[in-house]
Amino acid sequence: MKRLQTLSVFLLVSLVSFLTLALKARKFADDVWTQLGITPKDGISNIHTSIQSGYLSYYGAKNAKDIAIGDRTAVINQLVAQAKKYITSDEFKRRYENERKLRMPKEPQLFEISVDEIRAKEKQRIEQAIKQTEANANHPNPKVKNGVPKALENLNAELKTVDDPNNKNVQREIKQLESWNNAAVAQYKTQLQKLDADYPPNPQDMIKKRLQQILDVTADVDYSAELKEAGQFKVFVNPLYEKKPKEWKLAFRAGKETTDAVRAIAQRWLLEIK
Repeated sequence: MKRLQTLSVFLLVSLVSFLTLALKARKFADDVWTQLGITPKDGISNIHTSIQSGYLSYYGAKNAKDIAIGDRTAVINQLVAQAKKYITSDEFKRRYENERKLRMPKEPQLFEISVDEIRAKEKQRIEQAIKQTEANANHPNPKVKNGVPKALENLNAELKTVDDPNNKNVQREIKQLESWNNAAVAQYKTQLQKLDADYPPNPQDMIKKRLQQILDVTADVDYSAELKEAGQFKVFVNPLYEKKPKEWKLAFRAGKETTDAVRAIAQRWLLEIK
């Protein structure tokens, strides 16, 4: 599937993109999908993908480049009608919910913090160290052998403090486990926030977000901006315009009339779903 990454990423962006490809006049057909040279199934699939994926999908629209400039608003209105119909369908709701579930982060598996178990493991560690140290009492190396008494003294003293509530080793282990648990919970919350931002529980919130994005990005298009040749391409004379988002440039190429039509539809649609 051929895709063009966008920032606002919604049907209205795809409408502008479809129609900026117009090169020659063609009689407007009653069936918008026939006009675009695409099957209704692929058309709905493109609408869904453009809404949910963060990319413009225009798979199979082989006739988009032939739509006459004067027919663009009519095509936009038909496509929007199709989109509105689709986003209220059970199919869209089902697919949206399934996609949200697929992206739902897994709840973190937290470490169980048992002070008694941590203390028991600490005792076991010290007792094992005592056994290993005692085994060196007859070590052939004098330095190792001579260090045994002091090492045993320290280990036995350490063993006596294991039951102390403020034992440093036990407290260190507890804090480490708590730190890992807190980090896992924080990451999980961040993932949930991202999910709600990308896939709000109510799909209408995503629609509103996409509509507002297209209004924001096309608010300051300079339709009188000058272009210049740059190899095989044309670029803006004003270097600041070259840094504009792709949607801004798509709106520029579509022209004020087409973009104003898209903006008007977006504004009306926002009012309808508030």
